[in-house]
Amino acid sequence: MRAIISDVHSNIEALEAVMGDIATQGATEILCLGDVVGYGPDPEECLDIVEKMCRFCLSGNHDYAVITRAERFNPLAVEAVDFTRNILKPAGFFSFGRKKARWEFLETRSTRQVDDDILYVHGSPRDDRNEYILESDIVFGNVDKITQIFEHVPRLLFVGHTHVPGVIGTDMSFRHPDDNGSAFELKPGMKHIINVGSVGQPRDGDNRACYALFDTDRVVYRRVPYNFRRTMEKMARVGPISREAADRLEYGR
Repeated sequence: MRAIISDVHSNIEALEAVMGDIATQGATEILCLGDVVGYGPDPEECLDIVEKMCRFCLSGNHDYAVITRAERFNPLAVEAVDFTRNILKPAGFFSFGRKKARWEFLETRSTRQVDDDILYVHGSPRDDRNEYILESDIVFGNVDKITQIFEHVPRLLFVGHTHVPGVIGTDMSFRHPDDNGSAFELKPGMKHIINVGSVGQPRDGDNRACYALFDTDRVVYRRVPYNFRRTMEKMARVGPISREAADRLEYGR
């Protein structure tokens, strides 16, 4: 059984709570779909845990922006990317130790992983880091987009990026975990896109950290409470991070 996490966003309180929950679930491996950093106050600690605990970690758009530059980002996200870069970037040619290792970890992340008939990306197989696959694509009948994405899906596609958990099938349905009691039996002969939600910045109206357990044809979503107020307080003490980014943790939006 695999535990699949995404969008930690430098939130160590949420990540530690999720890792503690995973330890009770019998998962044999942990996979990360990217965006370990961005928004939150603790990028170093989060990178250390993900590097140690996950079989692989993909490159998300925030991870990539930190080592390059923030393009197509809103001002709030740009502030957080710049703050994170200032913490993580090695100071000159002679930098060494964990700071250099963390930077190299971000630089060397792949944008996708394939395991048999399962594809893992951060965003979408048409644009690994940046394209959003949204519930609104289904609600508003954006069938062409989803059909084209499914052409790139072997059987299952696991993504993050939107921070909203849910399962899309080739029947053009979107099912949120609340619709199914948090567990989904994946239908034989049907392709599925599974968004595992966000550990550190949930945006589906539930402020608990979110991740998914996967075993062959079954996905179970786990919601884990954590001390988000502690994270908010730390973010408030860091000048370059907007208060809005902190407030979102309380409301899960």
